[in-house]
Amino acid sequence: MRVLFANFPLQPHLLFMVPLAWALRSAGHTVQVAGHPESAPHAAAAGLPFVPVGEPYRGWELMRRKEASGTAGRDRFVIKREYVEGEHTRELLLNLVEGQVKSADVIHGPTITDLTAFCRSWRPDLVLWDPMFPAAPIAAEAAGAAHARLLPGQDYYGWLRNRFLDVHRAEGRRSPGGTDVPEQDDDPLGHWLGTWASRYGVPFSETLSLGHFTVDLLPDWARLQGGPEPLSMRYVPHSGRAILPRRFRERPRGPRVCLVLSTTAARQSLFPSATFEELQEILDVLADLPVEIVVAGAGPWRGSVDPPDNAVLVDFVPLHELLPTCSAVIHTGGFNAFGSALHEGVPQLPLRPWMQFDSLLRAERLADQGAGIVSAPESPAASVRRGLIRLLDEPGFQEEARRLSEETRTRPLPAEMVPVFEELALRHRAT
Repeated sequence: MRVLFANFPLQPHLLFMVPLAWALRSAGHTVQVAGHPESAPHAAAAGLPFVPVGEPYRGWELMRRKEASGTAGRDRFVIKREYVEGEHTRELLLNLVEGQVKSADVIHGPTITDLTAFCRSWRPDLVLWDPMFPAAPIAAEAAGAAHARLLPGQDYYGWLRNRFLDVHRAEGRRSPGGTDVPEQDDDPLGHWLGTWASRYGVPFSETLSLGHFTVDLLPDWARLQGGPEPLSMRYVPHSGRAILPRRFRERPRGPRVCLVLSTTAARQSLFPSATFEELQEILDVLADLPVEIVVAGAGPWRGSVDPPDNAVLVDFVPLHELLPTCSAVIHTGGFNAFGSALHEGVPQLPLRPWMQFDSLLRAERLADQGAGIVSAPESPAASVRRGLIRLLDEPGFQEEARRLSEETRTRPLPAEMVPVFEELALRHRAT
């Protein structure tokens, strides 16, 4: 069969897709990746054929306008626990949905026509799409393909859609889900999806927002409950091109700690990241500890930071090769760092001040499992020192991290899921 991966234009959003893409290719299926033009080098580095569609990604422009308006704070990209727990009024949910629609219209509207034309020409049997790429389900249904969401973390958009519909129905409003395009004031997301889909003769249905099915790489305890029931698949660590320096091939005599800096934040100044001064302060307070600190992704900081004797700065190191030699990992909450450490059974210390999107929710749930500590938002250097000493000295963290690793390894591998995708594609694609 032909399988299309629809990719949001950030490298981490492609990395988690690569093991499944290669599992499908190895089983004899034809695989393509489609996305905004700037994703081309990431797909090429993974050895996957790429089709550019639409215009360069305009999301950064939208965020810069918000930044310039003074409405964005340091937590501007963080989903907090209080946002998703407790009661929600329709007005609050409507506000969240309207924000989602505004972003979709500005960012993805110009992409839909191009992606739909490609899908109708190439005729994929299955489209696997990032929830942050809402052009994909419209193009998939216009081409008669089965399609599914492949989640890069928690299912925030699925939770938001289902929560909105629950409140919508509880108030006795007309339930979305028919073939008619919902009214704008009643259901902004349904209206946006349905209006675009109707241009290609596609009737509105909830598959446009939630897919025919959902694939989740997180364990149950880390998921955001309230979205559609997903298919579970094991997260397989993949960091891109993997050239492992000789010094990192073996476990060191003493504890090794990996400090992972955000490559996304380094490329996009809109995202929160450590300043040179903050990184230097963290390294300085760890300088007297009997550990080896490997600072991964340190390219943008090189030349501005003076590492102590127990630290080494590296531009890139494959986490899936380095982490098995580490006793702890400090990171900014990214899904691939989180998933790799979880897979390898390494205790984690996520850095609260520089988290993005669902990182804080995942970090807090990891701490609830006893396999990590979330640093304090204030005085991060002192908080990192205290947390790291605990991770290294208290054996319970290592024990719980190993337990969670063993649990994740019981879930089916991408290669084992290929027959499931074959059956679901056959079931849901148009005749």
